[in-house]
Amino acid sequence: MDIDTNPYRELDANINATEFEIFCMETLKAYAQREKLQNFVIKHDQKITSNDGIYQIDVIAEYVALGAKNIVLIECKKYKSSVKRDVVTNLHAKLLSIGAHKGIIISTAGYQRGAVQYAEKHGIALWQVCNNYIKHISASADKHIPDAVKFQLEIERHLPKFFALEWDCLKDYPCEQIYPTEEMIKEARNKAKEMWISKNK
Repeated sequence: MDIDTNPYRELDANINATEFEIFCMETLKAYAQREKLQNFVIKHDQKITSNDGIYQIDVIAEYVALGAKNIVLIECKKYKSSVKRDVVTNLHAKLLSIGAHKGIIISTAGYQRGAVQYAEKHGIALWQVCNNYIKHISASADKHIPDAVKFQLEIERHLPKFFALEWDCLKDYPCEQIYPTEEMIKEARNKAKEMWISKNK
């Protein structure tokens, strides 16, 4: 059984592999800024020499915590099908060989059950980019989700998957939302409010 194997992802359709790696790097950089990591350095497409060979790493990050330098290896997988177990085992082998402290895999698709089980056993974080969101599937820090964010997600559950925006070609920017309509947004907000009240009684 796979974990979230919907093969269609808007991001997957509109970004190439290198752009996806850079997107992942910039996302991690944003996390580091928010978490105020000390001496944070992040690099794209690095070759690391170890005793048993040379390894290509999509993204490598370093930071200082608890008075020690920590090294994180990040693999970025722009896939249409679920990530297999061997992708996780390969990253784990790189961690051991290089002496890195943490591994993260970020994918545009889901993860096979064996991949998730191995990642959980060995502390490798699995993320999945789904449209405008990042799902933390394995070995990630617990995050408190603010009520305002939960309510917004509830609203979005009642809206269509796709939006239509009228584009201003001169400004090269969307100038007006056509679909969903204001009425549809209002109805989604009301449905979300009803669900919110029933859940929090």
